[in-house]
Amino acid sequence: MYRGINEEIYELKERLRTKEKLDSFRIMTMEELNKQKQNLQNLRDILKKEEKDVTKLESMSLSTFFFDLIGKKEDKLDKERKEYLAVKMQYDECILAIRELEDEIKKCDKELMNYSSVKKEYEEAIKKKQEMIINEDGDKGRTLRDLLDKQNELKLNIKEVKEAINAGKNASGALSQMMEPLDSARNWGIWDMLGGGFFTDMVKHSKIDDANKMSYDVQQCLKRFQKELNDVNEFTDITVDIGSFATFADFFFDGLFADWFVQSKINESISNLDNANTKVGDIIEDLNRDLTIMESQQESIETKINKLLER
Repeated sequence: MYRGINEEIYELKERLRTKEKLDSFRIMTMEELNKQKQNLQNLRDILKKEEKDVTKLESMSLSTFFFDLIGKKEDKLDKERKEYLAVKMQYDECILAIRELEDEIKKCDKELMNYSSVKKEYEEAIKKKQEMIINEDGDKGRTLRDLLDKQNELKLNIKEVKEAINAGKNASGALSQMMEPLDSARNWGIWDMLGGGFFTDMVKHSKIDDANKMSYDVQQCLKRFQKELNDVNEFTDITVDIGSFATFADFFFDGLFADWFVQSKINESISNLDNANTKVGDIIEDLNRDLTIMESQQESIETKINKLLER
């Protein structure tokens, strides 16, 4: 009797949950956008200062002869240029992040238009079901209604846990892939410190550059994983510091970009990657455990529903 209305409510509830997730995502994206805009302003100020330092050193007049004489001008100029380039890379990355966040908000607003009336439709369907139950009251009807409601809730929860597991696997794969060039850079760096010369230094820098190209994808995978974890936090026992992954990524960027020629920084970056991958793996295990429990509960409910309908 309630099959049609329950299917309608399930579909509307899924759409309503999607709308709630979009609303939540938009709020978080706006917060991140404001944060990045403030960061851009700070980087712009630092960049101007670093550029001024380089220009000032390049145009030295009376002091130039003295610095040249003691052999320190080029060293100082090289240091200032490296500091400028490090800030410039962070500045460019920040601009890219702002553009992508603005695009995400536009896409989110466009998608939200498809769910403008879903709350009203859901409330109307619930009211319709309530009227049906009033007209057909009884122990069997109430029991069946409760079981079907639980079944619908479990279906949605299982779907979101599976999405979180897939996002976690993607993040773990990206972290593992990024580990390869950094491991190679560490090995070449050891040879470089032992006097490997120009070739080993060039290969080491090439491997670091490969890791750098992967680092943005790693951040995006981790952010997607964070988003999926937010969606399952309400009905699982998993508690996660959502900011921990972003902290890892920011530390990696800051350390590698500012001091990429230092071997210790390569080792720190590898350690951070390994720790993040271990944490992702632990969370995936917890998600799989909860998924098994939910699927068992779903099977039990389906059995009860079938027995009730067969009476």
